[in-house]
Amino acid sequence: MTKNILFLTVILLGCASVLSAQTISGTVVDTKMDKPLSNATVVITETGNGVYSDEKGFYSIDVPAAGTYTISATVVGYQLSRQTIEVGAAGIKDFHLYLQPTFIKLNNEFVVTARRIETGNYASPEALTILDGTDLEHEAPRTVPEALQGTAGVFMQKTNHGGGSPIIRGLTGHQNLMLIDGIRLNNATFRSGPNQYLSTVNPEMIQTIEVVRGAGSVLYGSDALGGVVNLITRAPSFASQGWKTGGEVYGKYMTDDMQKTGGVRINSATSKMAVTAGFVYNDFGDIIGGDTTGKQIPTGYQAMAGDIKLRMKITQTSHLILAYQYDKQTDVPRYDKIIVNYEKYHFDPQIRQLGYARFINESDNKWIKQTSATISINQSNETRILQKRGSQTITNEHDLVNTWGATVQVNSYPTNFWHFVSGVEYYYDKVHSEAAKIEGGNTTPKRGLYPDNATSSSAAIYTSHTVDWHKLSYIAGVRFNAISAKATDATFGDLDVSPSALVGNASVVYHAGKHYNIIASVYSGFRAPNISDLTGFGSFNYGIKVPNANLKPEKSLNLEAGTKMLYENLSGSLFLYQNNLTDLISSVPGTWQGSDSLDGERVYTSANFEEALIRGIEAQLQYVFDSHWSADGNITYTYGENKTADVPVQRIPPLFGLLAANYRHDSGFWARLEWQSAGKQDRLAPGDIADSRIPDGGTPGWNVFNLRAGYQWQWLHLTAGLTNLLNEDYRIHGSGVNGYGRSAWLAVKVAF
Repeated sequence: MTKNILFLTVILLGCASVLSAQTISGTVVDTKMDKPLSNATVVITETGNGVYSDEKGFYSIDVPAAGTYTISATVVGYQLSRQTIEVGAAGIKDFHLYLQPTFIKLNNEFVVTARRIETGNYASPEALTILDGTDLEHEAPRTVPEALQGTAGVFMQKTNHGGGSPIIRGLTGHQNLMLIDGIRLNNATFRSGPNQYLSTVNPEMIQTIEVVRGAGSVLYGSDALGGVVNLITRAPSFASQGWKTGGEVYGKYMTDDMQKTGGVRINSATSKMAVTAGFVYNDFGDIIGGDTTGKQIPTGYQAMAGDIKLRMKITQTSHLILAYQYDKQTDVPRYDKIIVNYEKYHFDPQIRQLGYARFINESDNKWIKQTSATISINQSNETRILQKRGSQTITNEHDLVNTWGATVQVNSYPTNFWHFVSGVEYYYDKVHSEAAKIEGGNTTPKRGLYPDNATSSSAAIYTSHTVDWHKLSYIAGVRFNAISAKATDATFGDLDVSPSALVGNASVVYHAGKHYNIIASVYSGFRAPNISDLTGFGSFNYGIKVPNANLKPEKSLNLEAGTKMLYENLSGSLFLYQNNLTDLISSVPGTWQGSDSLDGERVYTSANFEEALIRGIEAQLQYVFDSHWSADGNITYTYGENKTADVPVQRIPPLFGLLAANYRHDSGFWARLEWQSAGKQDRLAPGDIADSRIPDGGTPGWNVFNLRAGYQWQWLHLTAGLTNLLNEDYRIHGSGVNGYGRSAWLAVKVAF
């Protein structure tokens, strides 16, 4: 891998333009208090270069040559400032950047996932859910899935305490695409239905979470039928001058030992190199539910994580990013299985590793304005320990998946009204799978959940174009994807399939006025059958699955209409959609060696035979009353119909939403009171009825009130929360554990 990185870097460096640098310098200032702001991030959009302002608010940043640039500045608690400037041969001095304290964030963010280039949320046609650094700092989430709970259009199912699977537009599991810094987290063994993989990402290293609802296949490929979740990690910025080193030590405690967290992060930067590195250890105790639930044993587990990201300036027009992440969870129980018929059902351990190198080069050529190349290796290492109640037999299942990826992307700006992004992408997965049965001190090897050394690959080319013309913006794109899956399987026969997919999208945005956009979109998508679909053999949610190699891609056609609104004190969005799904892969009754059962469980297999439609409404609203008070809320309704079987689609969430009141004082104190609610879901598919995680007759509705508050004083950050104030006994629909009862937590961060 190291040789590949060096080889790619040398080639790209040879193509880079080396231009004389110009300097922009000035001060970042709070407009209300008229005081300098330290630790603000100042970025040149066209180059991606960023620096921190120093303790006096001073910044100094280079651009490759004289010309027109976009400079932005941001810091927690302030509205992003973004300006276009003309830089002459002598550069610019004393260019001050003024930041306005603000509550309005909805539609005011700049996002990268929707278009693969930085785009304003308000101008983008996609339905977006954004959690920025302020949201994450104020929430201090235990896991990434819990950070998304209560957000617009995202329903968080939780099979076990170590899991968390987003349901986006009625779809979950491998029908949603998970990304980390734009790199696929989904791999060849991502399972259907809810899974735990999003919770294997340490939330302390995340800067922003972007969710694109309903779109994504053109730019990101397979699996984005419901949407895309992109976890954007912290990016170190260069120092304006000298050598700057700092960091933070943090900890969090939740009552009844439900969470004990400790961690440290170090940041260090010069004008040419910047690095951020962190480590965190978590001890999560058993969940104590509300009212009559009590302690749910066993649900607790341990986790640790570390990450490092390095940025280096190679030339005045290019830089290199090197990153590595390691996450490990141990002794993670499947509570829903254990309380039914298992003595032991644990993930021990589950490990995720990701390493990548990304080279970014800027050019004054409008056709290749920005070029980026990324190579990555992602590893998922999972061991499951299973023992039925009353049995002396223990089964160990181990799956190791290595995923190599390479992407080259070009951003082009041929005219002032037309820009587009194009790229090629390749991913290759290799699956090592094994299992063993331990009985009476004897160990007997057996076939793993998948054939050992199974492989899959995906090669794609894509392009997406945006044209702005008067009051209209047109967005259109297309992608061709070739997929291959191979396996040697003595039990079920060898596998060699090569499906392909061609997908496209088109959107029109009508800028009805300064404060309104009206949007109409159509997105086609696909999900290629993976190794799990084609060759999986073993326990799943409600039985035993046996392989079927005769599968083809699932397809979707999503029709969407909506509006976005942005005023100084009021912002909102409303989307209506219908997603038409065909060739859905679903479980049907099957046989194993002539029998319809195995080890006392019903046998199923997978087949492309279902058509379905899912439609819904998603709404968000935020209103700022004055400089101290604001309110925000969202509501989502989803309806799903399996047209083939004339029954509901499985795992459709109930009506759900959130309403919150926010207070902020100039001293640095803030508070948030929120009401999260979900209706009863008794419109059940046959698979829901058979699912032990769903109560007979459906999941009751619930209302939960949470209070959070915090204070920031120089180097000390305090955040505290009271969860489930009324001690409601509740379960999120489809989950395997009940939610937290009345509890309290405190998070402390000390900066240095």
